[in-house]
Amino acid sequence: MKKVIIALLMVMATTAMNSQTRFSVEAGPQISPDFSWRIGGNADIPISSRLSVVPGLYLSNRHRVTKETYSYEDNETRYTNSKESSFRANYITLPLRLGIRIGRLNAVNSKWQILIGPYIAYGTNGNGTITETKNGIRNKIKYDSFENNGMFKSRWDYGFDSEIQYTYKNKIKLGAFVESGFKKLYQSDNDLGKVVDELFKINTVNISAGIIVGYQF
Repeated sequence: MKKVIIALLMVMATTAMNSQTRFSVEAGPQISPDFSWRIGGNADIPISSRLSVVPGLYLSNRHRVTKETYSYEDNETRYTNSKESSFRANYITLPLRLGIRIGRLNAVNSKWQILIGPYIAYGTNGNGTITETKNGIRNKIKYDSFENNGMFKSRWDYGFDSEIQYTYKNKIKLGAFVESGFKKLYQSDNDLGKVVDELFKINTVNISAGIIVGYQF
């Protein structure tokens, strides 16, 4: 993973020699699949008047929460038990996208751009908690996100990234993005969740969507 990051940084540094290459920093909230955030930057390398290559480097915080509640009666007394798992993990994400400039919607010093391409990501660290309530007694335990009791079953991830951006006066950037993972990452820690995982594979992969605000240099 370190070699991949170093290689990408070398490419981005080399392209700085091209006066048309623009760099930007971005940040914003995302749903992944619960509320979290993403921060990072891009290099926009023109290859024609409409097309560019846009490598990026992001730190993406992914957040997943599941909850199971059930009730039963014992000696005419009704009990409600619950189990809630909440885990976060930080992923270094490297997208390599083709940027397509939408010419007809462009104004002077402003532009709309569609970004599409693959990404690869690696989970560096994370933790979370499992909170169980039984017979009115609440027990909360902290775990590493990538250990046996964690909800993240793989540090490696890869998939497809798509984004639409608007750049105002070649400086201010606004946009929205979606990441669609191909690798199984999540595994539920309760029986109902495991059944849902088997029926709907999309529940086990990275599906992230968010908005960005950035500044272009």
